[in-house]
Amino acid sequence: MEIIYQQANDSLKSFSPTDKEALIYNLVESLMFISDEVQEKVIECLKLVNEELGSTIQKQL
Repeated sequence: MEIIYQQANDSLKSFSPTDKEALIYNLVESLMFISDEVQEKVIECLKLVNEELGSTIQKQL
């Protein structure tokens, strides 16, 4: 895993469950108004940070 993704994953691990839910909500709200192509690219990146995070957001879109 690239260092930038590892750093983001490490930060995510420090989030409380409430903070994770808020992050997911905010990302889904933002991504739902952009093209499918861009959504896919963002989800790819998010999955590199954390597979569960990326998959959760993908399912909610």
